[in-house]
Amino acid sequence: MKKAMSNVDVAAVVEELQEKLVGAFVGKSYQLAPDRVVVSFQSSGRGKLDLLLEAGRRIHITEKPREAPKMPPQFPTMLRSRLSGGRVAAVRQHGFDRVAEIEIERGDDRYLLIAEIFPKGNVLLLDDYGRIVLPLRPLAFRDRKLLAGEKYQYREDQLDPRTVTKNDLAFILASSESELVRTLVRGLNMGGTYAEEVCLRAGLHKTEPAHSLTGEEIDRVHQALGEVFGLVQTDPHLVLDGGEVVDVVPAPLAVYNGLERREFESFSQALDEFFAIEEAEGEEAKPKTALERRREMQERSIQEFRDKEREYSSLGEKIYERYGEVEAVLAAISKGFEKGFTYSEILAKIRTCGLPIAEKILALDYQGELRLRLDDPGDGDDVGGGTVGDTGGKGEARGAVLELNSKLTVPQNAQRYYDRAKEQAKKREGAEKALEETIRLIERKAGPEKVKTRAVFRRRKPKWYERFRWFTSSDGFLVIGGRDATSNEEIYAKYLEKRDLALHTDAPGAPLVVIKTLGEAVPESTLEEAASFAVSYSSLWKAGLFEGDCYLVAADQVTKTPEPGEFLKKGAFVVRGERRYYRDVPLGLALGIANDQLIGGPVAAVKPKADPIVEVEPGELSAEDLAKRIYRSFAEKEEDRRWLKAVASVDAIVAFLPPGGSRVKG
Repeated sequence: MKKAMSNVDVAAVVEELQEKLVGAFVGKSYQLAPDRVVVSFQSSGRGKLDLLLEAGRRIHITEKPREAPKMPPQFPTMLRSRLSGGRVAAVRQHGFDRVAEIEIERGDDRYLLIAEIFPKGNVLLLDDYGRIVLPLRPLAFRDRKLLAGEKYQYREDQLDPRTVTKNDLAFILASSESELVRTLVRGLNMGGTYAEEVCLRAGLHKTEPAHSLTGEEIDRVHQALGEVFGLVQTDPHLVLDGGEVVDVVPAPLAVYNGLERREFESFSQALDEFFAIEEAEGEEAKPKTALERRREMQERSIQEFRDKEREYSSLGEKIYERYGEVEAVLAAISKGFEKGFTYSEILAKIRTCGLPIAEKILALDYQGELRLRLDDPGDGDDVGGGTVGDTGGKGEARGAVLELNSKLTVPQNAQRYYDRAKEQAKKREGAEKALEETIRLIERKAGPEKVKTRAVFRRRKPKWYERFRWFTSSDGFLVIGGRDATSNEEIYAKYLEKRDLALHTDAPGAPLVVIKTLGEAVPESTLEEAASFAVSYSSLWKAGLFEGDCYLVAADQVTKTPEPGEFLKKGAFVVRGERRYYRDVPLGLALGIANDQLIGGPVAAVKPKADPIVEVEPGELSAEDLAKRIYRSFAEKEEDRRWLKAVASVDAIVAFLPPGGSRVKG
């Protein structure tokens, strides 16, 4: 069920109130809740009418009995002193926004009672100069102050779907990177239900990419807008599915074909019944706390930032995919500018040239910013000598629109999108930190009985090998490796026994890896895991490679004695004799928690023992950033945060990560 009236609902109610309230006289006012007011009117033809105004949700005539407080608060008291005995001169909707206005005259005074139905809306009384006499809820936003004595400011006007021209509609659709239904919602100020209705009447699937519509399809959308928003109020009713109320509408909608209907004489009656049912269901359901609502908002924001980050990265990659085509268009514009033409003159010449480039450039402003539509991959059109190649991208079935600057090179334009992606990533990371804090507050308020905690946890005493890189193989063998030159020297001097095996890479900057055999035969599975360990913690990871080579030798083949006349730097060794090579070993590690301990190493060794587990590979994130993500991943599965911090803190996770950039695999 929807929680508030749509702009279509407001338009229908205003039409109804114009008929019933204009000419009526204002009676008493009551405040039923912090955000809800009832104003009574006396109409010569209809008697007493009670108008309910609820900030951010609804406005309609109500017939439901409601108890009013014996001592009215400040706002209804002010309404009584200013409006009682006044006459309603007009009722209207501001543009196509969710704002209803009731103009009231009393003697020489003229007032405007405003009901804002949008989120964080308000109910306010304005004087004849547009100043706020008193708001129901004093609020101050960055761009609007809803306080007594302040000049009232409407929200920024949006396009009206009832009057939008075909040209404006075409521009909105061509400029969008979203699907059709989302574009209609965001670009034309309508709810999701009505956007779906427009798509249905236009004969188009709602997930169709908005920028891909043909001229004939845009005409159908424009015609559907006229049909849908020309309905206003013809048949108010509740929509039911299986006996449960799902919506209230002023006119029949095709999206609800086949569902039950419960009809009413007026839209106010339908709204009154709808919200009464919604309130009854809300009382039965457990109300969400402010922290829970904050958590939901933060989670939605994180997802939006993540989607934008992926979108901008994808568009940056798309510029490189179509390098020749983009470069040819930029060169054509640059050539015209060098000849002394303004950008508006260049755009005019392009649009009249009759060449394929005219269809690709959608807009070009006076600063050289342009919108470029790429052709379908593999269509073979030429743009200034550059041919569009086939990228095979599924999401490019009908072309894509890019925002470019003609003064920049192709790589610089791509970098603009990558920079935007980084900005979204920073915002997402900030929101994730805020979400962590919200979750901590929720857990603190929940109390110890509602959060699973570990009865007893004592911090382990670290083993000797934990100051090195280490893991236990799937066959139970301990494998250690140096973190730096100093620890390489220590492993060689203290822990490399004759019965052990050693691994190293040909590339410099790798740990001395030792398999502690304890005199037992080492299975091939352990040797392969140790090889993966050796290449993953080497400089190959930092170089961004995904495969590498290493070799296996006996412990007595490793020495610190250089050849005559040579010198060994700290952490370096000499290996003499035959070597067994492991070629094209995949780089990759896993981190997980096993038996109250954070472990890491080759995936094959860690995965069977740990839960939760995260696999990592070479990537773009620093060790600190990736460690925070891994910690959050563990936190999603572990409720006891105190235990988790003790076992797998961010610093502990960093200690298991290789030097260089990394990312979560997949």
